[in-house]
Amino acid sequence: MPRPIMPERRRASLPDPTPPPPLHSRDELYRLLVENVTDYAILMLSPDGRVATWTEGAERMTLWAEDQIVGQPVSVLYPPEDAGDGAPERDLRIAGAQGRCEAVAWRVRRDGSRVWASVVLTAVHDAEGRMVGYGVVMRDLTERREVARRYEESRQRYRSLFENNPDAVCSFDLDGRLRTANPAAEALTGYAADDLVGEPFWTLVNPGARASAREFFAAAARGEPQFTETVFTHCSGTRVEVSVRLLPIVVDGQIIGVYCIAEDITQRKRAEAERETLLLRERIARAEAEAAAAAKGSFLAVVTHELKTPLNVITGFADLLRDGEAGPLTEMQARHLDRIRAGARQLLGMIEDVLSYARMDSGEAVRLAPVDVQALLGEAAREVRHDAAARGIEVAVEMNGDCMADTDAARLRQIVGHLLCNAVKFTEAGAVTAKAHRDSGSVAVTIADTGIGIHADHLERIWEPFWQAEHPLVRRAGGTGLGLAIARRLAQLLGGDIEARSAPGEGSTFTVRLPG
Repeated sequence: MPRPIMPERRRASLPDPTPPPPLHSRDELYRLLVENVTDYAILMLSPDGRVATWTEGAERMTLWAEDQIVGQPVSVLYPPEDAGDGAPERDLRIAGAQGRCEAVAWRVRRDGSRVWASVVLTAVHDAEGRMVGYGVVMRDLTERREVARRYEESRQRYRSLFENNPDAVCSFDLDGRLRTANPAAEALTGYAADDLVGEPFWTLVNPGARASAREFFAAAARGEPQFTETVFTHCSGTRVEVSVRLLPIVVDGQIIGVYCIAEDITQRKRAEAERETLLLRERIARAEAEAAAAAKGSFLAVVTHELKTPLNVITGFADLLRDGEAGPLTEMQARHLDRIRAGARQLLGMIEDVLSYARMDSGEAVRLAPVDVQALLGEAAREVRHDAAARGIEVAVEMNGDCMADTDAARLRQIVGHLLCNAVKFTEAGAVTAKAHRDSGSVAVTIADTGIGIHADHLERIWEPFWQAEHPLVRRAGGTGLGLAIARRLAQLLGGDIEARSAPGEGSTFTVRLPG
């Protein structure tokens, strides 16, 4: 038998575990909304402008607790200067008359610090249209204002750098077309910035350099900074030498264009070219001077040789005659021959001075070897004693034992010879004294005389070639005026120097100092 169909039982309903939210009045919902908004300060003011309600957002923004602020005039939230100027009353008056007053201004926290706030002050009316107070909504914009200030400062800094930069600064898009140009760019090219906008970078470059300019720009657009020197064409058609830096413009990690910073180096290039020309001229002049010096040296060597040859003949035959090779001489003939021989020796000395001075410019090598300075000084003194004795002058050499030095004997002999001859020449009576000794690690040779002396104004000039003092004895003595110049240059060539001490009528002292 079929099973009878039973009526379906209704399943028992279970209670919902989540109770429905309680019903709130419209005023209650509004109150909850106001109390839960903490990013804004929302408060009510009484019709006379005193704080009537306070919220958590207002406390967070102003640091005033509700029990501290309620009943206080709204002016406590204004900076003292604004409150003293009547700003609170003015804002209330505007809101009362127009229904709303908006401002972005400073407000003061309880600790005296300031907050930059957006403030909306609204007049509140009841159902009958009576004004029951003011609603205030404030939002803290301090951080946003600081960000805006920093941005504006940064923008102005960049603008100042851009406008006042002495170098031309341009920006280009990735297609190479100009977007901005500073005043220096206008001065560099001669074009106004508006005329340059949209022009490709390479059109600024001299036609002969445009291919390379395209390559440099493409590399910078790929993120590779470029530095080069090229030539721009001024609007007048003149060439402008420039140093160019091409730098990628990167925004949010993406290259959006290229900066071009160009410096006018036309004057620098011209100065470099002029300097190279001057250096070339200097090298040519130096080479010509060296060639002239060499030619002069060769000429003097030839001339002095040609002069010395007949002079040697004259002195040789004069010596033969004086020795009686051609027969006996009368007393007068002997005196005349002595004068001939003295004049020949003087002329030979002058020729040797000129030749020595010329040779010093040829850079002959110094030959260093151990030299007994005491013995060398004695030999040099013996050579001048004959002439000194003829003038009634004594030449004395103080012997202080051995005095050795590593130097060039020939040049030192020449130095000492010039100083002794000079001392004898300019001493009319008295003595010439020479000595060699060691002094502070150097070898010193001192030659002192009792001659006419030297004026203090002339002590530096005596070393000049061909210079001679205006003194009767100097004019009688004659000479080329090269002796002291040669002696000092030779001393410096040997690594030393000569110093002089003198006074008119008190004689002179010359000291040669050489490395020991």
